[in-house]
Amino acid sequence: EHGYEHGSLHWNKERASAIALIPLITTQFVYGPHSIVDGLLGVVLPWHLYLGFDSCITDYIQKRNYPRLHKLANWTLAGTTGLVMWGCYEFNTNDIGITELMQRFFTA
Repeated sequence: EHGYEHGSLHWNKERASAIALIPLITTQFVYGPHSIVDGLLGVVLPWHLYLGFDSCITDYIQKRNYPRLHKLANWTLAGTTGLVMWGCYEFNTNDIGITELMQRFFTA
């Protein structure tokens, strides 16, 4: 079980990842595609999404009401987040990269 400090720590992580996304996204609009920004976006964006979905699991699939489903949802979230990070790595190293994709998307 988590104590009261877990909620505030989770909230701080969510806000920190949201604030970290601001310069990462605006940097690519100003300077164009860059491999370092691609790598950072490939980690920070899935982490931010993980924290958001973790909050949904905590709120709507409570451990005390649905112990098995809660555990399954947490494992599924962790597995899919890992797969998304791996997919971002593959896309950044073997294809055009996240920032180039965003640039093409907004200029099309």
